[in-house]
Amino acid sequence: MKNKVLVIFKYPRAWNTSVVARFSNYYDVETLYVNDYVNKNFSELANEINALIKSKNIEIVVFDVDYFKFINFFFIDKIHSKKKIIVTGDDFDQHEAHAITASACDLVLSHDPLSVLKFKEKGYEAHMINFEICDLKSIKNQKEIDVLFFGHLTPDRRQFLDYITKEGVLLKNVGHSEHVEGLTEDQLINLISKSKIVLNLSKSRTNYVLNYASESIYSFYYQFKGRICLSGMIGAACVSEYSPGQEIIFRENELQTFFTKEECVIILKKLLNDDQLLEKYTKKFTSRVQELWDEKESFKSIYNAIEKPKNRKVRLIRFPYWYLRIAAKQIMLRNIKLSTLVKAIFQFNIIFSIIRNSNLLIKFLIIFESIINIFWYGLISTLKFKKSHEKK
Repeated sequence: MKNKVLVIFKYPRAWNTSVVARFSNYYDVETLYVNDYVNKNFSELANEINALIKSKNIEIVVFDVDYFKFINFFFIDKIHSKKKIIVTGDDFDQHEAHAITASACDLVLSHDPLSVLKFKEKGYEAHMINFEICDLKSIKNQKEIDVLFFGHLTPDRRQFLDYITKEGVLLKNVGHSEHVEGLTEDQLINLISKSKIVLNLSKSRTNYVLNYASESIYSFYYQFKGRICLSGMIGAACVSEYSPGQEIIFRENELQTFFTKEECVIILKKLLNDDQLLEKYTKKFTSRVQELWDEKESFKSIYNAIEKPKNRKVRLIRFPYWYLRIAAKQIMLRNIKLSTLVKAIFQFNIIFSIIRNSNLLIKFLIIFESIINIFWYGLISTLKFKKSHEKK
């Protein structure tokens, strides 16, 4: 009989199914979406999850932590399970926070090879996990498209794509704007299978890179992208903007890489003007991708790590002020309304527990801010609630 895993997501997203599928090869998997519990505060949600774990004899809990400060060290610490795992896909600008949260866990899973090494540098047991569609096989379709781009269209990417087109490269651009749905899974697979080359642009799509520990001073990072894997699994070549993650896992000439739009055009034209060269490169690239992301083999090391009787853990010297401040705010604001102020006040027990080892100044600042937050956000959320009901 398989052991049971509970995966806690923020809300349903496309990549959730891939994470569940990975674990389902070895475990019975339950899922829980935090946004289904909007009327539960911090303590109530933790209690609900613990009740579910107990009723279904769940031994392993996986936490989706990206851009979701509510799933922090103190929340994970309240969950009762034999093994705790955090999973991250966007660690590039959240690493300082994730690394602290991870100290409540036994294992870290990240889709970026560089992120894995950064966790290992701090002493964590970390492994790479693939978020892309699991059950793909190379598809033999007529290659009707020279170069395909899909994904979010940022101003930087638009300029890049415009330049490539201007230089005479036949590009099919099916990118989409922020907050707009892209292609369906089937449509995307079909287009990739008909493409000779998929273009991957790896700059993060933010206006600046968030940094909790210091001022935000970088406009972007070079981020490892899943479309590299997706292209290779379906049978298309990929030409990619640089990222350190791909440099770690691809050997020389297995993935053609560029920094500038001029370098990109040179590579694309060279491959598109020589059918034999393109065929040789496509075979080398797709073989490497299928080796790296084999459905079961790629998860075997993760399974072996989970099943170890004891995992290596990291003990923190202290929690920095910025992390305590974020955690306290999320605890107090969970399901906050003027009508729930009494319940919110009881959450101060948790606030006191997380700052008990801090100095007097930090204690004062966090308690003062928490009091302000209760009344300010309680009033705002109540007004929003009334306004939405008046519209109905």
